[in-house]
Amino acid sequence: MRRDIIYGLATGAGMCLWTLLEFALGLHSTRIDIGAYSGYFATLVPFVALWLLLRKTQEEFGPLFDLRRGLAAGIVCAFVGAVVLYIFLVAYNLYINPAWLDYFLKWKVEQMRAAHLAETEIRRTITIYRNANTPIGLLVSSLLGTTLLGALMACFLTIWLRWRTRTAR
Repeated sequence: MRRDIIYGLATGAGMCLWTLLEFALGLHSTRIDIGAYSGYFATLVPFVALWLLLRKTQEEFGPLFDLRRGLAAGIVCAFVGAVVLYIFLVAYNLYINPAWLDYFLKWKVEQMRAAHLAETEIRRTITIYRNANTPIGLLVSSLLGTTLLGALMACFLTIWLRWRTRTAR
């Protein structure tokens, strides 16, 4: 199996495990104030996976390792990880913890009311969050968002690895 697919599967599994860890710690139910921000740290999983993948790719191709190769490997890895994450998130929202969104929205409404936002703005925000967590909304955010994030990370990491190799000489 290709290395970028293997790292993509590991990326997806890592992000799923991160979500399950948040669930086990109560960050999706009783500690929403922390859980609302802990998900941002899940981006460390694809960053580390891409860094490891691109280092291996650079070792394999040596001086032929360029932005095109790094970006291609990164996009495949991110896309495979996004597919795994999408399947997991649909199952998570439907079967594992279907009430998490209600807990989060309750907390979010309290925050918005404390900030004295208009009720129409609060309702609009709730609708956006609910739509984003439907299977179609997750398809867009997971597949498109995670793949795009992976492409940006791969671009940055490829440039950094190439620069680091040139300065080491």
